[in-house]
Order: sequence, then structure tokens, then C-alpha cells
Amino acid sequence: MDVFAQWFLKGGWIMWPLLVLSVLLLAVALERAVFHVRHRCSYCKLLGELPCAFECAKAGRTPACLEDTEAPLRRITSSYLAHLHYPRAERHKVLQREGDRVLRECHQHLKLVGCIAQVAPLMGLLGTVTGLVAAFYHIEMLGGKVVPSDLAGGIWEALITTVAGLCVGIPALLVYQYFQARAERIGKEMQDLVSELDELYFCARFQHKLSDISAGLKDEGQPAMSHTRLG
Repeated sequence: MDVFAQWFLKGGWIMWPLLVLSVLLLAVALERAVFHVRHRCSYCKLLGELPCAFECAKAGRTPACLEDTEAPLRRITSSYLAHLHYPRAERHKVLQREGDRVLRECHQHLKLVGCIAQVAPLMGLLGTVTGLVAAFYHIEMLGGKVVPSDLAGGIWEALITTVAGLCVGIPALLVYQYFQARAERIGKEMQDLVSELDELYFCARFQHKLSDISAGLKDEGQPAMSHTRLG
């Protein structure tokens, strides 16, 4: 721990902004991890629950699988079932707005992480350049009479900030790419889910029409059969 503190102090003032960026990165990474853990939902499991959810929605009941609507996919499903009576175009506008809100929540703070991934290495490089300038200025003040160890000492101290910047920037890039991929996957799953819901909806309407036609044919056939028997 003492060695780390010594390295930190040798890095100069630029180490403090890098420390702030590392704390911000850790906070955002934890917040995003908690968000995705709390709102996770199995796409395949939800697909298996959709037929039952449709029946409950038509009966005016809240499906058991949608009682917790915090998960993005369940929010889209709940919004779809709540607007079944809307025309298809209007229903999809509602779903588009809900989907945009979900994606904004999934991308929350990711721009900050991307900014940290870009800025941290540059700040480290800035610290190295300023450190080298100070080292060579010190050499000039000594009239050029320095031993190689003095020059090497100034250079390695200046390079500390580059190492620190990369130690912040690389994890930030990994965090950004991971949660960006998660958000994109959720967006793709929402699109696929809406397609599945549309198929279920039109299949249900088709079956309902077939039932009406069958009932109508039976009603038309009953008088004819009765007349035949009386004859």
C-alpha cells in the first residue's frame, strides 16, 4: 500500500483527476450491473408465457407473469396487452415510445463511461509529457551535468501517469462495450417480442373468426335439420 501511495504521489497532480475518473467508473459499473440484475428477464421463458398472458388480458385480468413489469421485455409485453383495442399502427406507436424509454434507461450513463475510456489515456499522456518537460528543464538548470540515473529517474516518474491512464481507460472501454452490447441485445429482443405478440394476436383473431363462422353455419343448419325430421 505504501508503494502504491509513493507511486501515486510521484505521478504528480494529474493522478488526482485520474483517481476521480476511476471512482466514477466504478460507481457507474456497479449501478449498471445492479440495473441489469434487477431487471433481467429470460426471453425464451417469457415467450412460453405469452399465450396464457393473452388469455388473461382478454379476460380483463393481469397475467401473473406481468405482475412485475420492471424488466424491459415485460414492460413491452404489458404495454402491448394494455393496448390490444388500439389499431395496429397506433399500438405500435405506443410500443415505440415505450421502447425508446426502455433503451434510454439501458444506455443511461454509458456516454460517461465512453468519455472516461477516451479521456483517461489522454490525461495520462498529458501527465507524461508535462513530467518529461519538467525533467528536461531540471537537466538544463543543472547545466547538462547529469548522470544517466538522474535522467532515467525523471523519465520513469513521468511514465507513471501513462500507466495510470491506461489502467483507468482500458477497464472503462471494457465496461462500455459490455453494457452497450447488453443494451443492443435488449433492443433486438424487444423487436422480436413485438413480432411474436403480433403473430399471437392475429392468430387469436383468426381463430375467433373461425369460431364465429362455425357457430353461424351450425345456426343455419339447425332449422334445415328440424324441417327434414318433421317431414
